[in-house]
Amino acid sequence: MTEKELELSCTDCASAGCGKPNGNYPEFCPTKAMSEADHESAAQTYEDDPFALEVMRAASAVSAAGFDRRWCRAEETIAFALQMGWKRIGIACCAGLMEEGRIFARILRAQGLEPFGICCKVGSVPKGRLGAQASCCDVGEISCNPLLQAKLLAEADTQLNVVLGLCVGHDTLFYQHSEAPVTTLVAKDRATAHNPAGALRAATSASFYNTMLKPNDSLGIKL
Repeated sequence: MTEKELELSCTDCASAGCGKPNGNYPEFCPTKAMSEADHESAAQTYEDDPFALEVMRAASAVSAAGFDRRWCRAEETIAFALQMGWKRIGIACCAGLMEEGRIFARILRAQGLEPFGICCKVGSVPKGRLGAQASCCDVGEISCNPLLQAKLLAEADTQLNVVLGLCVGHDTLFYQHSEAPVTTLVAKDRATAHNPAGALRAATSASFYNTMLKPNDSLGIKL
C-alpha cells in the first residue's frame, strides 16, 4: 500500500492544531471538516449528560494539578476519586501484580479511601472449561475471570474500579461488564516492567523493539 492509498487520521498529523484556539489543520483533519453545528453538538453532548460533564470537570482539574505537581498515575487516580466524591474504590488486580495491588490498597487507605480488591483468578475456573488450547495451560491451568471480577466489585458497591495489570482481552471484558466507571492504573507489559510506552519509543530506535515496524512475519506472533 502506498502512502497515497493510506487512510490518514489524527495519528498522521504533526501540527496538533486541534489543541490550539486557532490552530492549523491538515486537509484530512476531522476538526477541519466539522461544521459549526458539529462543533456545537460536540460540546452539547457533555452538557446534556450531567455525569459526563462532572467527570470532565473533575478530570480537567486533576490533570492541571497533576501537571503542576508532577503527580504519578496513582496520585492522579486518588485525586480524581476525591474530586468526584468517591470513597469505595475497586481494584481489579492481576494475580501477578498482587504485591502492587496490596501497596495501592495501603495507599488508598492512607488517603481515607476504602479499597476492595478482586484477584483475576477468583473462582478458580479451569482454562479447559473455557475452551483454551492445552498449550495455554503451560503457564497455569486456572483462567483469569474478568466477568466475575466485575460482578463481585458490583456487589461490593464500588464507585470507581481501577484496573491493575489485567491481560489484554481480559481487560476488554472487564471494561465492558464493570458497573462502576473504570480507569487504568497499570497496563500489563511483561517485557517492559509494565511500561508499554517504553517499547513504542524504542521502536523507532536501534533496539529489539524496532522489529514491530517491519513486516508481520518478523514479529513471530503467529498463534
